[in-house]
Amino acid sequence: MKRLHWSLHALILIAGITALGAVLGAVVFPLWGLVFKLERSAGELAIFGARTLGFYFLIWAPGVALVLGVKRAYEARQAETGEHPPSDRQI
Repeated sequence: MKRLHWSLHALILIAGITALGAVLGAVVFPLWGLVFKLERSAGELAIFGARTLGFYFLIWAPGVALVLGVKRAYEARQAETGEHPPSDRQI
């Protein structure tokens, strides 16, 4: 059951990061079109922006989800065992 938990966490992160990129693209591209006075409509630019940034965020999302998942698992294991990671700082 724990493995399912981590995989669902990763899928939710991937979907969230991709959705963030799509929303960001849908907002930024029409503004960019207004600034540069492009001949496309705001709707076309919003769709193009959502597809473009959604795609780029989708490329990065699995890697980010993997790193955050490993970090979360490491912190959970440290909390279970009561160990603290070694510190490089000397007091």
